[in-house]
Amino acid sequence: MKYIEIFVKNALTKSGLENTDYSLNPYKGCEHQCVYCYAPYVLHMSLDEWRNVVYVKRNLPTVLDKELKKKRGFVTLGSVTDAYQPSEKKYEITRRCLEILLKHRVPISILTKSSLVLRDLDLLSRFSEAHVGITLTTLDDSLRKKVEANSSSVDERLKVLQESEGKAIRYIFVGPILPRITTPYLQDIVKEAERMNLDYIIFDRFRWKKNMLLPYELEERIKGMDYEKIKRELMRISKQTSIPVYLDW
Repeated sequence: MKYIEIFVKNALTKSGLENTDYSLNPYKGCEHQCVYCYAPYVLHMSLDEWRNVVYVKRNLPTVLDKELKKKRGFVTLGSVTDAYQPSEKKYEITRRCLEILLKHRVPISILTKSSLVLRDLDLLSRFSEAHVGITLTTLDDSLRKKVEANSSSVDERLKVLQESEGKAIRYIFVGPILPRITTPYLQDIVKEAERMNLDYIIFDRFRWKKNMLLPYELEERIKGMDYEKIKRELMRISKQTSIPVYLDW
């Protein structure tokens, strides 16, 4: 993996995500190696560059501090990359940004596949509103390794939710729902959320982007997915739990 430090002019990006005003991405590129990642196509980067080069936004906290003197709203960290990918352990750009966001009393949300977020619970617990979510595409770690090779294990992710109890608003993002990887575990993921008394769950379908390079077998299975049938199943499951369940399609 190659790391390149860069200096940026802007920190916050106007977001098209629901319930989010701005996105904040401390890095460009990602080390997790998720086979279904759509980010490089959104940012017009080659897949090879996205998977092998991480651009570290060295001055991001300083730029963020200046922008928050004028911009207000809900901020999501890591909308097109993981703010807690391995490079964060060395560079701590995300942590420094959290310090700035806390200073300006900004409500935030973080979605990650990394247990490194536990390092920053001391900061997150001081926000008036901080959502901490983990992505789960399966409960089988051998399957997780096939689609999210360099991410934290399933057990490590569940530990994030357990240890952040009382320190943040906690949720699971189940997406993309993948055939034979996610589909057998939909009910069990909801049960895990109940067991940990989480605040909500979000489910999302697979979203195609032009020129995506998926393993052939997975691509063929996804083409045969009946997401309307899955939606009906999730609606049935949601009626059996007290935890709010949201469907993003």
